Amino acid sequence: MSDFEPALITVIAAEFVGATHSSCYFHFTQAVYRAIQRVGLSTSYNNDNDIKHSCRKLMALALLPEPIIEDSVFYLQKEKADESDNDSKKQKKINDKSHNIFNINSNNILNDNSSNIVNDNTTSIHALSYTEPLCDTPSNINESSSLSTTITTSDNKKRTYQKWYSKEYTWLVYEPNKGGFCCICRDYWKPTVPFYSEMNTRTRSVFTTQPFVNWKNAPGPSGTLQKHQESAYHRTALQSLLFRQTEGSVAQQLFNASELERQENRQRFSDLLDGAYFLFKHELPHTTLYEPLLEVLTKIDHSKKLSTFFDKCKKNGSYDSTATVTELLEATSEVIDKQILTKIRESRIISIMADEGTDINHHQNLSICIRYCNQDTGEPTESFISLLKIKNKDAQTIFDTIVKELKSKNIDMTKVRFTGFDGASVFSGQFNGVSAKFRQMYSNSILFIHCRAHVLQLSLLSACEDIIEVQESLLTLKSLFYFINRSSIRLTRFNDIQMLLKHPQLKLIQPGDTRWLSYFRSVNAVIRCYEPLMITLEHIVHERGEESPYASGLLSILKDQSTTFILHSLEPILEALSILSKSIQTKNGDFNQLEKSMLGTLL
Repeated sequence: MSDFEPALITVIAAEFVGATHSSCYFHFTQAVYRAIQRVGLSTSYNNDNDIKHSCRKLMALALLPEPIIEDSVFYLQKEKADESDNDSKKQKKINDKSHNIFNINSNNILNDNSSNIVNDNTTSIHALSYTEPLCDTPSNINESSSLSTTITTSDNKKRTYQKWYSKEYTWLVYEPNKGGFCCICRDYWKPTVPFYSEMNTRTRSVFTTQPFVNWKNAPGPSGTLQKHQESAYHRTALQSLLFRQTEGSVAQQLFNASELERQENRQRFSDLLDGAYFLFKHELPHTTLYEPLLEVLTKIDHSKKLSTFFDKCKKNGSYDSTATVTELLEATSEVIDKQILTKIRESRIISIMADEGTDINHHQNLSICIRYCNQDTGEPTESFISLLKIKNKDAQTIFDTIVKELKSKNIDMTKVRFTGFDGASVFSGQFNGVSAKFRQMYSNSILFIHCRAHVLQLSLLSACEDIIEVQESLLTLKSLFYFINRSSIRLTRFNDIQMLLKHPQLKLIQPGDTRWLSYFRSVNAVIRCYEPLMITLEHIVHERGEESPYASGLLSILKDQSTTFILHSLEPILEALSILSKSIQTKNGDFNQLEKSMLGTLL
C-alpha cells in the first residue's frame, strides 16, 4: 500500500470502529480523496473540521453493507419530507423492509472469509430515539420491553421522539442512538444513595442508567413521562436538586463560611488598627499602652466581637503584642509617606524648608519639610519629610544630606523654586550657605526665604537691646525662672503658696531669644502669679539661707515700680506681636492675610 492507504485506514477506523477494508472498497475511497484534491477542497479539508467530517463519512460509505445504505437514504428522504409538511401525521409509515434503519445487527454484517467489513462480535445498536423517562410503577409499564424496540407488533407503527417532549418535561434528555434519560434522576440515583436497590429493582434503571425508547406510551396525562414525573423516586431526586441549588455545593458552603470569617477577622483587625492609630496620632507610648488599650476596648465592646476574636486567635497570633503595634506603626508610616510623596511628585513647583538642632542626647539632627501646592484643592501644603542625624553642621554636609534624601524619595529637584531656612549663616550665606549651593547646583532663580517668624523675633530682640530698662527686665525674668525652677524645693514651695491662696497653678516660662512666643508667655505668667511669687521670695529671704541674698535681689527688682511698669507695658505689645507671629506661621496663610495682620498689629 502507498503512504496514503495507512492514513485512510486510520480515518475510516475513527468513523467506524468495527469496520475493515478490502481492496475494491478501498480504491473507491482513494478515488474520493483524489476527487477532493482535484476540485480544490484540500485546504478546506485540512482546515475545516465540518468538511473533513463529511468527507470521511463519504469515504466510509464504501465500507457499509448495501442494504444499510439504501435504508438510510430512504429514511433521510422520508424524514425531510415529513418535517416540511406541517399537516403530516406524527406517526410515519416506513417501508416494510426498513427495520431499525440505523441499527447494524449481526445479520446485516458482511461476513466473508477474505474480508470482513464489520467485526463479527459487533453488538446491535438500538434505534435513535428521543424520549422522556418512565414512571417507576412496574405494574402499569413494561419497561423491559421499552428498551428493545420502538415498533409495536400489532399495528406495525412507530412513534419517535418529539422535541416538544423535552419542552414540556424539562428533565427529559435525549441522546442519539440511545434514548431518553431523566437528567435529575440520573445525577441523583447512585449506588451509594439510600433506596437505590429498591429503585433499581422497581424501575429497572429506566431513565437513570437505561434509556427509555417506548415513545408510543410516552405522551399524555397517563403516559409514561407524566407518571415518571409524579413518581416518588423522581420527586426525591428533584427535592435533592432544589436543596443543592439553594444551599450550594459543600465546597461553595465552605468557601462562603471561610469568606465570612475572613471578613469578620478583617473588621476586628481594623478595630485594632484604629486603637493603635489613636496612640500614634496623640504621640502616646504605643509599646506600653497598646495592650491595656485593647483590654479597655474589649470591656466596653458590648457586642463581644473583640473578645470572641481574641478567644479564637492562637497564642502566637493574638495581635496584642508590642511587635504587632510596631509593625502597625511602620505600615501606617509607609501608607502616609506614600500619599504625601505622591502629592509632592504631582506638584509643579516645590519649596524646601530645613532646620538643624541638637537633641537632649547631644545628637545633631536635621529636619526636612517641603511646601507644595495640592493639585486637588489648589491650597499650599506643608509636609514633614525626614528627620536625619548629621555628623557636621557645615553647609556642604547639610546640602548633601538634603539632596540625597529627596532623591531617594524620587522627588524631582528641578522643581525646587524656593528654599526656606532661618537666618543662620550656614543656611543664609550668600556664597557658601545652603541656599547658595542650591542656586549653584540647580538654578540661579531659586529664591531664599528667610523665616518671617525668625525675622520678627530678631527685630524684637534688637528693639529690646536699644532700651536698657527693657533689657534688664527681660534678664530679670530669665534669672527668676532659673532660681525657682532649678530647685525642686523652691518650686514645690511656690506651688504650695499658689494652692493656699487658691490661685491657679501657673508655671514660669523661660524667655528665649529664638523662641518666637516665649517673651509674651514669660511676661504674662509673671504678671498673673505676681502675688504668690513675691510671697515665695520673701519666705526664702527670711530663711537666711545660702540663697537668701539672691532671692532678696530678685525681690527688690520686682518690687521696683519701673520694673512693674515695664512688664505691664510690654504685655500688650508682645501679645500683638505674638498674634502676628502666629499668623505668619499658619499653613494656609497668604500675602493678603499677612497684610491685614500687619496693619492690625500697627494699629
